[in-house]
Amino acid sequence: MKIKFVHAHFLISLGDYSNERVGFTAELEEGETVESVVSELRNKAIAAVGPKAEELYERRRSLANSCYEFEKKLTKVRTEWDATAEFLKAQGIKPDAPSMPQFNNLISAAKTESETVVAEFAEPDPDQIPFDSGVTAAGDPDNF
Repeated sequence: MKIKFVHAHFLISLGDYSNERVGFTAELEEGETVESVVSELRNKAIAAVGPKAEELYERRRSLANSCYEFEKKLTKVRTEWDATAEFLKAQGIKPDAPSMPQFNNLISAAKTESETVVAEFAEPDPDQIPFDSGVTAAGDPDNF
């Protein structure tokens, strides 16, 4: 048997009992196996759906914790800077010692103005799909 087209559907869990179904139809090229094509299509489906929702929430929590830690360190450094500036002013060493600059929201968050998803659906040419000779299981082409 020679297989010319592979049609594969994948049901991918997004977390929170949500799923997304992604399907592809691919034409086998010379030297490709059904297994290798299905494996490649599976990877494409996962990439098309993107990370699971739970992974995104975990990454957000991790980044928020990192921001909190950086803000704590910045507060400590600012306190030390200001104490040093006050010491230099009080001793007359540097009367114009500046306070530490404020670094709040120097770069605004990026916002997605629009998002476009492009997909190409390819249907096999009906003239290239091999069909049986039309003979039914009973052997009579008119017996449906």
